[in-house]
Order: sequence, then C-alpha cells, then structure tokens
Amino acid sequence: MFAESAGSRTRVPAPPTIREGLAMLLAVIVAMGLLAGAAIHTSLPVFLTASAAIAAWLLTFAAREHLARTRAARPRLARAHRN
Repeated sequence: MFAESAGSRTRVPAPPTIREGLAMLLAVIVAMGLLAGAAIHTSLPVFLTASAAIAAWLLTFAAREHLARTRAARPRLARAHRN
C-alpha cells in the first residue's frame, strides 16, 4: 500500500491500482445515478430553487477562495519588488 521514495526512508502512499480506480469510478457513477433519480422525482420549481441555491453557494465559495489566495500572495509580491 505504501512505496518508499527514492533516496529516503519516507513512506509515501502508492498510486491507486486499476481495481481501486475502477471501484471509485463505479461508486461515483452509482452516486450520480441516485442523485439524478432523486432530482427527476421532484417538481420543477423545487429543482430549480435547489439548483440556484447550490450555484450561489459554489460561487460564494469560489469568490472567498480567490480573495484568500490573492490576499495571501500580496505580501510575497511586495517583498519580491523590494529586493
């Protein structure tokens, strides 16, 4: 399950095998099928409202992450220009 990295004794996780990758893919496909089936059985207004709420949440999360990354990068940029 673990592989040793070259030149050191640090154990790093081995890449997944084909069987593990296929099991993960199967689990994702089954989960998507369950979610799609649940969405089909709801009414259109409920589905659209839930979709809009999820889209707003994802946009808010993306904006917060972008702001956090740009704020974290600013001190490094300022230090680079001083040198």
